[in-house]
Formats: sequence, structure tokens, C-alpha cells
Amino acid sequence: MLNLQKRNLNLWRNEKMKKILTCMAVGLGLTLGAGLASAAFITDTVQYNTGFFVPDQASTYSSPYYRWYNEDWGWTHNAIASSFNSATLNISAWDVDAGGYDGEVDVISAWDTDTASWMELGSLQGLNGDWGYTTFVLSSALYNEIAEGLQVSIDIDSTHDYDYWAVALSKSVLALDGATLPDPDPGTDPVPEPATMLLFGTGLAGLAGARARRKKA
Repeated sequence: MLNLQKRNLNLWRNEKMKKILTCMAVGLGLTLGAGLASAAFITDTVQYNTGFFVPDQASTYSSPYYRWYNEDWGWTHNAIASSFNSATLNISAWDVDAGGYDGEVDVISAWDTDTASWMELGSLQGLNGDWGYTTFVLSSALYNEIAEGLQVSIDIDSTHDYDYWAVALSKSVLALDGATLPDPDPGTDPVPEPATMLLFGTGLAGLAGARARRKKA
């Protein structure tokens, strides 16, 4: 009789623990889903076929993609009407020899319609002999420009007036509210859509609940 009571008590405890774990898993999934839904998770990527963005790795050192001091250029991002709290401009460049004595200085600017002038964001800080992003945090002064289509320009090797440093670009990514960036290399796969990420998060909660139900059965 005593053993039967102990066994019933253990079964009751196990069932209670399963319910607690299931509720925790569902709650976590809902929390993750709410967080993903409230964030914009929007990126706008400008790449090949626009301007002089490199189409593939083999073309990196080829004209007109590998450009010098007198070959400055610019591009325009798509207009983004969604609301957001923060924005970054991320430019993937090849072979940026920044730093050191007489290092490469490629200046990135954005057009400010309020002042009708170019706002200097900074210079590329990429990697020598590799692709890498330089991230510029955009001030709220440019939020209207983002909504209308942000214009960007690059002043290549701004400290020289002859061929000294050159650079190639693969992508310019406008990211809102910390959205994930695509691979910096040219010709890579797109980032998963926000809806896919949301389903993944809630799917984990559903999987945990299903496992608990199978054990109970």
C-alpha cells in the first residue's frame, strides 16, 4: 500500500513538472515572437546591377569596379516607409588599407535635404585583401531621407590627387533596428525574411509542447 502511494505521488509530480515545462516553453515562444514582431528587421541592399558594385569575386580587381581617387561615385537606397527606432548604413568594401602612415581614406557621405548638402559619415575601415563591412550609425537628422530614399556617395582616396589607393564595393546595406546583415561577399544568398524568423521562434515552443504531450501519452 505504501509503495502504491509513493508511485502515485511520483506520477503526480511528473505530470505537474511536464505542465510547468510546457507553459515555460510556450511563454518563451510568445515572448520571442512578440519581440520579433515589434522590431522592424528591415534591410535595403544596393548591389550589382547598380552603379559600380562588384558582381562577383573574379571581377574585384577589374575596371570599372576597382576604382581610384578620380572615380568617385554614388547610389540611392529604396525609400522605406516603415517606422523604426535606429538605422545603420553598412558598406562592404574590398582591400581597404586604412590606418598607418598615409593610409587609405575613402569618405562616405549621405545627402541631407534639410541643409541641401552632403553629411560626412566617416571613412571605410575595412580589411586589406578581404571583404568587410564598415558600419555607420545614422543620426535622426537623416530619418526623413531614409523614408524618401537615402542618397550615398564615396570619395575614394580623398587624401591623394593621383592613383595611390583603390577600392571596390560589393554592397551597401541600410539596416533598421539591428536587422541582420547579409554576407559581405558579392553574390551571396539573401537574409531570411522576418516572418521566417518569427515562425522559427514560435515553432520551438510548439515542438517542446508536442514532446511533452507524446511523453504523457
